[in-house]
Amino acid sequence: MQGGEWKHCAVYEKELQRLWPLEQKDREIKIAEFANQFGFRVRFYQKGLCTIFDKWPRNG
Repeated sequence: MQGGEWKHCAVYEKELQRLWPLEQKDREIKIAEFANQFGFRVRFYQKGLCTIFDKWPRNG
C-alpha cells in the first residue's frame, strides 16, 4: 500500500498464519490492533480466507 496507488490490500491466510496462528485466541482483535498501529483498518476478515486492509479515510 505504498505510494498511494492502491485503495486496499488483501493478505491471505498463508501469510496471516506467519504472525497469527489460525487458532490463536482473539486473533481478529490482534490483527485489527496491528492494522491500527500502522494507520490501517481491517475492512474484511474471514478466518481461513483473508483479511483486507485499507487506509483510514482522510478528514475533510
